[in-house]
Amino acid sequence: MITPYHSGGILLSYKCNSRCRHCLYGCSSKWRKWLSVDDARKILEGIRCASGQMQHGIHLAGGEPFLDFPRLLAIQRIAVEHCVPVQYVETNAGWCVNESDTKQKFSLLKNAGLNAILISSSPFHAEYIPVKRVLTAVKAALEVFGPEGVLIWVPQFLQQFATLDSENTVPFEEYLDAFGIDTARHIISNGYSMIGGGRAGATIANFFHLSPPEHFFQHKCDDDLFRSGHAHFDPWGNLIPSFCSGISLGDARNLPHLMKNLDINRLPLVKMLAQDGLGELYNMACRDFDYDPEPDGYIDKCHLCVSIRKHIASRTTRFKELAPLEFYNQIHGEKWEAPDAVSSMALI
Repeated sequence: MITPYHSGGILLSYKCNSRCRHCLYGCSSKWRKWLSVDDARKILEGIRCASGQMQHGIHLAGGEPFLDFPRLLAIQRIAVEHCVPVQYVETNAGWCVNESDTKQKFSLLKNAGLNAILISSSPFHAEYIPVKRVLTAVKAALEVFGPEGVLIWVPQFLQQFATLDSENTVPFEEYLDAFGIDTARHIISNGYSMIGGGRAGATIANFFHLSPPEHFFQHKCDDDLFRSGHAHFDPWGNLIPSFCSGISLGDARNLPHLMKNLDINRLPLVKMLAQDGLGELYNMACRDFDYDPEPDGYIDKCHLCVSIRKHIASRTTRFKELAPLEFYNQIHGEKWEAPDAVSSMALI
């Protein structure tokens, strides 16, 4: 039933030194669980057996994986042992206080077989990470990996922030004042591949064009759940299909068995999303769990889906596919309010 995966990501932890407004996985400093090295080995063995060598490779991420560098280095080495290519390791560069330490860690990873680093840069990261640390990471990465081994997500943001205060964090509102809301909306909407699931719906939904729930009722998620060819694996060993954070198809520590024997009848919410669509999930949530729709609407189908799932998770623990449950406790935050001057404008 599940299409073999050609790419994926291993989340070493949901623990992070930031609590970004847009975070798809609800990461923050409050998380404690880390993927054990033994479980990482099992997942990588399963990836090799179930999907060959994953021709497009995996990435190692978090949270912030550099918060436990020995663990990150060990898992990178295990991936090489199992002939599973690691495309890159993601980092927000919050730990890059000095160039020497940064370069040393990058060099150890390169010697362990890593060929690239992805460094995050966005208005949401900048609220927690001074741009000086991002530039330190970029400089060290260029020296260790060369230009082809340094990926910046997203370079336009780094160029913008290089003109602002490099020593300190930059509040989102200060960024908007500096570059304008329309410019920010355009880059975030079109250049960042924003997904409305995770924390985005709770914090920055009204930064975007919003639609009523009925707009998404015909969407079925069978491709995302079973045929995307992409997956993530979290510290509990959950198999997260595509980018469907907060949904687990089962235990990925025995991935070949899971992919061969998946029984969606044991995952009723997954079955509903795949076969009936978001409209049926919405109607069930309203009928059985008193779900009230967001009054302003939703960014996209993922925002609607996560909003419903969060409400259900607050009412019952009987749906084992809603995992980890702590994810649903972490996707909240202060809602961004548009300034009066633009509140009536059509959002991009």
